[in-house]
Amino acid sequence: MSSQSSQDNFTNQSNENCIVSVAFPIAIQGTYDYRIPDPFKNQIQPGTPVLVEVKNRKIWGVALTVKNSSPYPTLKELLDIKTGKWSDDSKSLIRLYEWIASYYQCDLGRVFRPIVSKKVLNKKSKKITVYKVISVENSNLKESYKKVLTILSEMGDFSRASAQTRGVKSSEIDYLFKKGYLLRSEQEIIREADEMEMCVEHHTEHLSAEQLNAVEKINEVLISPDKPFLLHGITGSGKTHIYIELTSRTLELGKAVIILVPEISLTPQTIARFRASLGNVMTVIHSNMSDGERRDSLQELVTGSKKVVIGVRSAILAPMDNVGLIIVDEEHDGSYKQSDLEPRYNARDVAVMRGHFQHALVVLGSATPSFESFYNSQIGKYHYLKLNNRYGQGALPAVHIVSMTEEHNANNWTILSRHLTRRIEEVLADKRQIILLLNKRGFSTVLICKECGHTCMCPNCSVYLRYHRTDNSVKCHFCGYQVAAPQVCPKCKGEQIKYKGTGIQRAEEFIKEQFPAAKVLRMDQDTTRRKGAHISILQDFANGDSDILIGTQMVSKGLNFPGVALVGVISADTGLHLPDFRASERTFQLLTQVAGRAGRADSEGEVIVQTYFPEEKAVFSARTHDYETFYNSEILTRKELNYPPFSKLSRVIMEGTDEGLVKSKIYDAALVVKKLNLNGIQILGPSPAAVSKINNEVRFSLLFKSLTPRIQSAALMEIRKHFEKLPKSVRLIVDVDPFNML
Repeated sequence: MSSQSSQDNFTNQSNENCIVSVAFPIAIQGTYDYRIPDPFKNQIQPGTPVLVEVKNRKIWGVALTVKNSSPYPTLKELLDIKTGKWSDDSKSLIRLYEWIASYYQCDLGRVFRPIVSKKVLNKKSKKITVYKVISVENSNLKESYKKVLTILSEMGDFSRASAQTRGVKSSEIDYLFKKGYLLRSEQEIIREADEMEMCVEHHTEHLSAEQLNAVEKINEVLISPDKPFLLHGITGSGKTHIYIELTSRTLELGKAVIILVPEISLTPQTIARFRASLGNVMTVIHSNMSDGERRDSLQELVTGSKKVVIGVRSAILAPMDNVGLIIVDEEHDGSYKQSDLEPRYNARDVAVMRGHFQHALVVLGSATPSFESFYNSQIGKYHYLKLNNRYGQGALPAVHIVSMTEEHNANNWTILSRHLTRRIEEVLADKRQIILLLNKRGFSTVLICKECGHTCMCPNCSVYLRYHRTDNSVKCHFCGYQVAAPQVCPKCKGEQIKYKGTGIQRAEEFIKEQFPAAKVLRMDQDTTRRKGAHISILQDFANGDSDILIGTQMVSKGLNFPGVALVGVISADTGLHLPDFRASERTFQLLTQVAGRAGRADSEGEVIVQTYFPEEKAVFSARTHDYETFYNSEILTRKELNYPPFSKLSRVIMEGTDEGLVKSKIYDAALVVKKLNLNGIQILGPSPAAVSKINNEVRFSLLFKSLTPRIQSAALMEIRKHFEKLPKSVRLIVDVDPFNML
């Protein structure tokens, strides 16, 4: 595809490496060719961000190939480029990005969003004014200024802020500069994420025999890896110690390291532990960073000044060369799957492919591996390592299952069972800490009129509005719709409005009422929106400034608090009966993970799980931390129904404002695949999506089960081709390996 013609266009097919093919992160299909002007010759390689004009707009794209000719006679010139350190290894990154576009069925340019985001690239470097002592000939100075000059000469380059920490006033700096004793200049500084500002003391990890054995087995193939490792270690077994040791050995080989964590909440502890052992060798990538911080992090990675990146899923796309090790911690976690925009990739699977393309070792770690990864380890596709013991003197906590049906029979209708209430009181008396899990945001799940039964539904989506006490509003967690909570029923004008169900805000309020002397922290999406909020919450709890941490699934993942003696799961059933074949697996993982927060270090711990379904496999198996038994039982159902890992799953969604048109198009999509007559593909649907309306758009879906990725891609490519020109009122979504079935 050529760029649009202009007066500056010209034909040039003879100069060597004079043309570049460019892809774009916005909704522009295909690639465009541009002429490389002389100032940029020999500066562009695959992966270089470039500024070009498309349809009278200046847009950042990414160079894919540099070539000698183009099939198009007239080409526009590049306008600008972002230079950096690019080696031949960048070609392997382009191959990775091409695989992502092909496998996840999206335009190639969309894969480059983390690199060429306009906000990030348009951010300029940050500079501060610094001073330096250039003359110590101070015989004419007053004694007080001589002392100031001595202090400043010891500091080397200094800013006004740093001088102030030594007791030097700005007026004294101005005077000495005016008299010629100081040189003033501008110095570029690196903006760092809040986690990098945390103070840490150097610490050396001492590996247990079991950990050292795992390190040595992985180290055997570190230089020439053949396939990924699944590191299956029970909660508290010290997987992070192994990650740190492997990172150290990889850095000694002169190679770079990528470390993925599923949640922003995990980055502070992870970074602190890595920095304590390895020093300041890393940078960070996550969504709570400012554009300037992200820009500087990417620059450090591109230039090679930092060899380690710790981040959430987008970090796997970071423009780093010479990568030798990729670690995916909590590899089972659904947060690694991007579902809301293209590319709808799973960072864990992209990590495996990046390891393949860059000849890097991939280590997938979890106490509750995804069924797909565990299955791959059982059939020999992955190496398998098991850690059976907790690090140090810690033991797995005792898990008690409490039937809330029996609590109701005993006339206890509160959110806490009698056993959990008693144990909270005892742990508080012992000056130990408690974590409580309730995986529901808001104050209550639904508002209902007791007089007519009317419930508050979102006007834009087919879901209930959730009540939030903090601002007395009802909100939709799908489209963001929000209004003040009604005082009377909108339907019958009755005044008997009841709050049904318990959200985390209501639970927090109840906990504070029940235990007024306890200091309570809440951690969910609402309390961590402010930049750096997740860090302050975790620091307060880690420092012992709070007694009870109540949170959503954020508090279940990988956090290590030695002071925690009790974990309570207020409701184990929130995700158990969703219309999703992974519902049981996710429940088991959540319960096992949160149970692992208790009994760390040398203390015994206890976990109390409240449920209405104590005999459910997911709940019962979590009681004994028995992953293998749960897997062996559940995998039989997966095989019988031909769900992953025994098939490839893909989901096609049509959504739009015109229900008739949307429904017609989804039936057309099913017909397109049927006409292909592909062997090894099963079509489920079409049918309304589980959440049939979001933001005033109706949703219909198709589900495909394919025997191989090749069959899957053939079907999806044909669908995308057939619907290349849809009416504006209809949108096609293709989700490969879907994690969210709603």
